[in-house]
Amino acid sequence: MIGRLSGVLAALDDNLALVDVNGVGYDVVIPRRLCDRVSVGDPLILHTHLSVVNDVQQLYGFESIADRMVFRKLLGVNRLGPKSAAALVSELSGHEIALAIEAQDSRVLTVAQGIGNKAAESIVFALREDVPKWGLSVDATAAGSDANYSVSVSVTSQAIMALRQLGFQRLEAEDAVAQAHEDGLEVGELIQRALRLIGTKV
Repeated sequence: MIGRLSGVLAALDDNLALVDVNGVGYDVVIPRRLCDRVSVGDPLILHTHLSVVNDVQQLYGFESIADRMVFRKLLGVNRLGPKSAAALVSELSGHEIALAIEAQDSRVLTVAQGIGNKAAESIVFALREDVPKWGLSVDATAAGSDANYSVSVSVTSQAIMALRQLGFQRLEAEDAVAQAHEDGLEVGELIQRALRLIGTKV
């Protein structure tokens, strides 16, 4: 099994990357969060997972081992296939997903295309007791967060999702929400602040 690729991005079609590794090209599905930050010619190191569905093989690549681990955990949820799991990791980092599950906040997970309320609730129900064993909450604490971190993730993720549904690009939405964010803000107020910031740039 291919577990890691180190090469150069040779082409990018939507979220399908062609990674050139010493002259050999690998088609790898990568998170949109990564697509937004890379260009053809950039070096790439990906932690990969080979999925085989109905004899069709597909490589999925992730920036971190944590993201790949969460992707694999999601595959263990009943009726959640690799495309849905990849869509979720495309929208949220492994840390954000783990914290949302631990907080039992299924709304955060609905940011991903194809993940409705029922699917999000199934993910939380299936994995909530397993999350503490993943060791990801420790990283969140190390990043300077506290008991309110999961709430903050929920608010910012919902705000970004709302802006994207209004037609704004991911990077534009994330940048505006990051600038507008303050602890204790409600989702609605955060969205309004972000929209005002976007409006000043137009």
